[in-house]
Amino acid sequence: MQRIVVTGATGNLGWKLISHLSSHPHVSHIVGLDCDSPTPAQLAQRLGTGHSAQGMFVQCDLTRWDDRRWRDEIARCDAVVHLAAQNPYPEASWADANASLDMTLNVALAAVEAGVRRVVFASSNHVMGRYKDEPLANTIGPGELTADHDHAVGTLWHTGERQMDSTPYAVAKSSGERLCRALAAKAKGRTTFVCVRIGWCQPGENRTHTLSAAGTPTQATGPAGDQPLDATEQWFRSMWLSNRDFAHLFERAVFAESTAWPHPCLIVNGMSANTGMKWNLEAARRWLQYDPQDDVTIGE
Repeated sequence: MQRIVVTGATGNLGWKLISHLSSHPHVSHIVGLDCDSPTPAQLAQRLGTGHSAQGMFVQCDLTRWDDRRWRDEIARCDAVVHLAAQNPYPEASWADANASLDMTLNVALAAVEAGVRRVVFASSNHVMGRYKDEPLANTIGPGELTADHDHAVGTLWHTGERQMDSTPYAVAKSSGERLCRALAAKAKGRTTFVCVRIGWCQPGENRTHTLSAAGTPTQATGPAGDQPLDATEQWFRSMWLSNRDFAHLFERAVFAESTAWPHPCLIVNGMSANTGMKWNLEAARRWLQYDPQDDVTIGE
């Protein structure tokens, strides 16, 4: 996996991953795809330490199949990490969700057509969001929510200031997973897929003390101390994914050997090792050799 394409390159997760992979000794080239150009601050930042892969950024439109700027880069790469979305936050509209699904469809199809060896798709915990509340909540205990459970798309919650419903966002992610699974079967092992149901990896330093019942960095929370608000905050806190664990998980998703996988499309939960959370990390540990180091319950 020497040449890696990262979509959504200038966003929160895209920039963190590019910064990490640029120092990987086996990576020679990283190509960032985005509808926006990197900011001056990003361009001025020194990526990685020690070894530094050659990097380039391509401004393009992933919703357009006829945009050769991104398709030519995918045709030349070994792996694609697809992080791009029209709106990367759970309050995305149906129009946002449709555009995001178009991007996933285009990227995955182009990768299979070109014979790219690995595609990593950024799915979301919101695919299973209805397990936050009854009646589904009482069907799972700590560590029991696996990728084998039925999809229960869309998280419903109140931040203390407004009602939130992530259903459109979650449908795009759920549909993206099904698309990846179908294309992986069609590719017959030539292209393998990893879908990571990312927990909550906040922009920037991503510290535990900034997690809240907002469930997204774009929304404020109301007064603390309300019991439903506290339960919501606990749900979101328990799916924290630290910057260190995020970088390690996605590195393993790119490089893990797939010959023993139960299916050429692997679906895993992507959280840190948070004590008491309902999310099960066994598939990521077993098939990707993911070894999370952080825990939201341990103070910084």
